[in-house]
Amino acid sequence: MVKKFARFIKPYRKEFIIAILCIILECVSEVSLPFLMNVLITNGIHTTDNITYTMDLNYILMIGGVMIAISVFSFFLGVLSAKFSAIACRGFGYEIRKEEYKKIQAYSFRNLDEFRASSLITRLTNDVQILSDTLCMCLRPTLRAPFMMIFSLTFALIISPTLSIVFFVALVFLALIIFTIVFVVKPKFLIIQKLLDNINRVTQESVIAIKTIKAYYKKDFEIEKFNKANEALTKTARKTLSINALAMPAGQLANYGTMIAIIYFGGILYLQPGHAIALEDIQTFLTYVMQLLATIMMLSNVFMAINRSTASFYRINEVLDAKSEIIDNTSSKLKVELGDVEFKNVFFKYKNDADEYVLKNINFSIKNGEFVGIIGQTGSSKSTLISLIDRFYDATQGEILIGGHNIKDYSLYELREGISISFQSPLLFKGTVLDNLKWGNKNATMEEIEKACKIAECYDFIVNQLSDGFNTMISQGGTSVSGGQRQRLCIARAILKNPKILILDDSFSALDKITEAKVKANLKNDLPEMTKIVISQKISAIKDADKIIVLDNGRITNIGTNDELLEKDEIYRDIDSLQKIGGSEDAKN
Repeated sequence: MVKKFARFIKPYRKEFIIAILCIILECVSEVSLPFLMNVLITNGIHTTDNITYTMDLNYILMIGGVMIAISVFSFFLGVLSAKFSAIACRGFGYEIRKEEYKKIQAYSFRNLDEFRASSLITRLTNDVQILSDTLCMCLRPTLRAPFMMIFSLTFALIISPTLSIVFFVALVFLALIIFTIVFVVKPKFLIIQKLLDNINRVTQESVIAIKTIKAYYKKDFEIEKFNKANEALTKTARKTLSINALAMPAGQLANYGTMIAIIYFGGILYLQPGHAIALEDIQTFLTYVMQLLATIMMLSNVFMAINRSTASFYRINEVLDAKSEIIDNTSSKLKVELGDVEFKNVFFKYKNDADEYVLKNINFSIKNGEFVGIIGQTGSSKSTLISLIDRFYDATQGEILIGGHNIKDYSLYELREGISISFQSPLLFKGTVLDNLKWGNKNATMEEIEKACKIAECYDFIVNQLSDGFNTMISQGGTSVSGGQRQRLCIARAILKNPKILILDDSFSALDKITEAKVKANLKNDLPEMTKIVISQKISAIKDADKIIVLDNGRITNIGTNDELLEKDEIYRDIDSLQKIGGSEDAKN
């Protein structure tokens, strides 16, 4: 798995190499300073007895100058390593985010069903940030540690093998504490990320449904729901980080304990006859051991950071490893030339291990240019059926043909270029009206845009009701315009794509009867060569269709015109009767 993530570092190899070289040279420089200090004291200060001292000023200035130069050099190496590490580590995060977002865009609807939107957002932002921060934090100490340990331990052993035993005891104590903490908190970080997903989900739902919340005055209920999610995250994080924080006092205990032990045992050795160790050697030894323990403390922070990032590591990997069952036939040169659609013995279920099929034995054909309606009660799988045409899902059994070719024989790009959909929940993006319309065709001329808007019956309200016409800013989600206006803009955007097949999924639900009739007439008269598939729960939206497909519980009960279905299909008659009763009541009111 590490190799998989290593590829994200490749674009920044040069920066990583420079950072690594700077860190190594900086480490060598730091290790040399205590040694030079020992040399300076040993050779620069002389004693003829235990009372009288003489100094070799030239020697002291020479060695001192070298130490100052090394310190300045080490400072600049530290600056350079920090700069190039930041470039490389942030680039690493950038590459992961880019790849993850690209992967999500390639997901089938089945993949999107497996991951919550809130979870994907967390994995794309928070989890990537954690990995990037971990790499930044770990790069320097991880590289410094082996060099510091080798050089410092070597010099310490040379100076006093006896005193080195103190260090090894402290090292074992510190290692046991750190690994115990890592073992305990590792699974808790995965729980924290899942709880963060839940916070994002609750927040996302409350923001999206803010109008409903206000309408039902459920403000207190939503606040309580958020507080529960927030409290669960806070409790787990507090407990985990409290355990994690024990590493610092444990390190300090090891540091100060080691210092006291070295001074104590070093003093005993110094007081032995013939001075088993010199005072300057005790000082130098102490410096090296402190460097060693500081390095180990840095490594403990590395372990904690890696421990923290492991959960994010696996969560991101789940996104990158998820396989889409939609296989893109990229080598195909086929283009959608005609809007003929045919379903042959199609069965579908959302999960392969599900017991029941959502769609069962679907068979029908649509000729190029036909206006076809699909109707059924709520839950009859109307939207699922049209999702198969655009390969948002692949049929479990059977085949779907467009223009006489199996839809799997087209590349996804060419297939979806030939099909345009206005979804059940119309969505507009933040930007101008013109920007949103050009989503259908970025190269469209104003003449083409105006024509599409006139067909969708939105030209008049754009020009006469919106403050800046086509340059009016639309809020995110299109909440700055009414539901009916949003639906008509989405229909215009779908038409502007100039597809062979136009699918309108309940796109007339927010339109009044007069506007609905006008849009239908425009579609028939102005787009005669375009196949038009309209999904609706309103008979008024499809009664003029060339043929109507009636769905019930995932099965086709009948296909025919409005008059034919009123005679032979009970479900269609029931829907018609209920809607006529509802229409009569509306007229009375």
